Amino acid sequence: MLKKLFCRLVSILLTTAFLCGIFSGCSREKDDGTGYLFTCTIPGNPGCIDPQYTENQNAQIVIETIMEGLLRLDETGAVVPAGAESYQISDDGLLYEFKLRNDCTWISAGTEEKDAKPVTSLDYVFAFQRLLNPETHAPHAEEYLCLKNAGAILNGQEKPEKLGVSAPDGGTVIFQLEYPEADFLYLLTQNCAVPCNQDFFLSTNGRYGLDDQTILCNGAFCLTKWAYDDYGSGNFLTFRKNTLYHDAGTISPSNLQFTIMRSRKEADEDFAQGNSDCILTNTYPAKYLNSKNYTVRNSCTKTIGLIFNPDDEILKNQKLRQALAYGIDRNGYADRLSGNLQPASGLIPPAVQFLGRSYRELYADEPLVLPYAPEEAMQCFDEAFQSVTANEISNLKILIPDSFSDTQAVLSICQEWQDLSGRYIGIELVSPSEYQSRLDSGDYTIALYIFETPRNSCYASLQSFLSNAETFGFDSKNADMLLNALSGESQLSDQVALYGQTEKAILETNCFLPLFYQNLYLIYTSDNTDIFPKPFTNSIDFRKAKHFK
Repeated sequence: MLKKLFCRLVSILLTTAFLCGIFSGCSREKDDGTGYLFTCTIPGNPGCIDPQYTENQNAQIVIETIMEGLLRLDETGAVVPAGAESYQISDDGLLYEFKLRNDCTWISAGTEEKDAKPVTSLDYVFAFQRLLNPETHAPHAEEYLCLKNAGAILNGQEKPEKLGVSAPDGGTVIFQLEYPEADFLYLLTQNCAVPCNQDFFLSTNGRYGLDDQTILCNGAFCLTKWAYDDYGSGNFLTFRKNTLYHDAGTISPSNLQFTIMRSRKEADEDFAQGNSDCILTNTYPAKYLNSKNYTVRNSCTKTIGLIFNPDDEILKNQKLRQALAYGIDRNGYADRLSGNLQPASGLIPPAVQFLGRSYRELYADEPLVLPYAPEEAMQCFDEAFQSVTANEISNLKILIPDSFSDTQAVLSICQEWQDLSGRYIGIELVSPSEYQSRLDSGDYTIALYIFETPRNSCYASLQSFLSNAETFGFDSKNADMLLNALSGESQLSDQVALYGQTEKAILETNCFLPLFYQNLYLIYTSDNTDIFPKPFTNSIDFRKAKHFK
């Protein structure tokens, strides 16, 4: 134990010396909180920091820190220019033309500032060709099928060079779309939409993004060191402020350090021991909420509900699903929830914003699902039982991973169903790995399911649900029609109502019964300010972070 603590102390001292010594000249302006070295704990190694390829959540945190695309999301969730200086959209929504800033550069851990190279439009063309190239196996490629020829390229029928992304000159990028995509600007804020320099990529000989020497940075910070040993401790990543960044004057910290732990539990414990300035966690922060020493920000980013095996003949019975929906008393289990959950009646979680506000503030979720109605539930149960046997009903169980902390709330729902139906309906707790395996193989009747929207977008939330229709056994021509209408609707005031109608059309099928919204927490010590969560990428925005101790 003493050896482990000694090694960790040496690692921290060496890192601090490197960052704040003669190499970086770390000087702080103590009066305004700038120039501080911020530390953060992450729950695992990033593995591969290749924006077009990776889906590792820890890698996403790093990408958010060191890279940016044409557009980005600010701390309020609004789309703002980043690598682009300006853009224009054609009247038919099929052509997007971006003018690049002339002060964006590539820099790496081993690059001197005088050797930095400009980011050009060809870097964006190459990045998107990689993204849609089937050989890349990019996890988010299908989200960009709106691009001209994207589907044919992804299916191997066309070459990546045929993609509707072009560079008429070094400072202009043009996107041609197959069809209007209401969410296209949001798509350009995603990590997989950042540029990629072809010459540097090829020079890494297949090792792009695997260590600090095979990564180029064009963001607010530059990666300087990535130390990781599978069998050792004291693993970390260090970053310095990118002084060549086009908006460097607004970047407050001088340096960052991410300590790499081996699990979420270890990361939480490391923060609790005072070894870092902040952490992003799903764990309810009871001991931090009422402490003057900490600031807690929360975002409801996920919707947890019940899904039904689409191949189960019993649960295909619409009356049975209606009975279960009518039998959910959300007010009844509200007091039983831990702090990181709240009752949910909608599909789109409250963290998703529209017009600068939570969408749930603009369109309340209460009318979206069937209300708690015991008499209607009993009537639907009676009608459903006419076509199934009592033995078949008694086999119904809710599959739940044993890592879920609020099983008592689910048990209260089961008890209500039993009182209304006269049949036993229980829960089955399994390990997270068995849960996922059984979910994938269809070995369940009812399952607790976490619905995650891919980005800060109402449209993306609904589109994601419809694109996974097989998982939910979902089929609604009305919802499909409404979503198609949204893709071409330019009036923002009309979009709010259309989103609500689409969400309602989905939930009216009762193939997904929302129960809870789940919080994500950013916790940081109170001598720090202006640190913001980026909940949909599970990362932290340090751009304006200040320290006043």
